[in-house]
Amino acid sequence: MLEKLVDAGEFPTVSEAVRHAVRELIERRGNRALRDSEQISFEV
Repeated sequence: MLEKLVDAGEFPTVSEAVRHAVRELIERRGNRALRDSEQISFEV
């Protein structure tokens, strides 16, 4: 699938597609962790 994204011009290389996916994953999980920690701080 990554090679197809590169072939379609979505990313210049497979490595860049992986980097992009990892950045998005970290951002989403990080935002969720921040929301969860904010909820916990209100409950204390």
